[in-house]
Amino acid sequence: EHLTKKIGNKTILEDVSFKLKRGQIVGLVGANGAGKTTLMKVILGYSSFQSGNFNVINSKDSKSNIGALIENPGIYPFMSGYENLKLLNESKNTQDIDKIVSQLHMDEYIHKKAKTYSLGMKQKLGIAIAFLNEPQFIILDEPMNGLDPKAVRDVRELIVQKSQEGVTFLISSHILSELVKITNSILIINKGKIVTETSEEELKQFKDNDLENVLLEIIEKEDQA
Repeated sequence: EHLTKKIGNKTILEDVSFKLKRGQIVGLVGANGAGKTTLMKVILGYSSFQSGNFNVINSKDSKSNIGALIENPGIYPFMSGYENLKLLNESKNTQDIDKIVSQLHMDEYIHKKAKTYSLGMKQKLGIAIAFLNEPQFIILDEPMNGLDPKAVRDVRELIVQKSQEGVTFLISSHILSELVKITNSILIINKGKIVTETSEEELKQFKDNDLENVLLEIIEKEDQA
């Protein structure tokens, strides 16, 4: 609530407030530099803020309940994808790794060194890491980057499945049509401020370019103000 972040005299986030319900999939959209990634980093504790507060998941150790993919996946290139997952697997139960690998159809290359992976393979490994350890809140920044249509479908289906199990999502993406398909609500951020929130009812009425038109209209109005 009321999150504000400044760098010098420049305000990066201004009085940002919103609530996420358990099992909800919320999209976060805005122009480049609007504050999407910064907001996600603040929530994750990767970046400081000057005022406001937030509570992530009802848990004493909330950070252990969060999975995230922010910008480029953090993977060890000289280890295999499987070894990367094994290193980060808190339960040490290899069945948990096998399950996410199967869900994302990574079996063919998971035992190859990550340095040989294509952009899409690395992205899927980063997504697998975010889902590992059964987090109750998952933050994904541009998760569909570099993915082919089949991989996009795999990720979409996994997100929906996990939300039905009670996992909450905050997802940033420039692929607005994908967000409309899976989200319950979309936050639009511009110049560090949440300027509007679309409801699930509004999303059901959106056609292919409606969200893009709404976003562009808001940005143009804000720029003229």
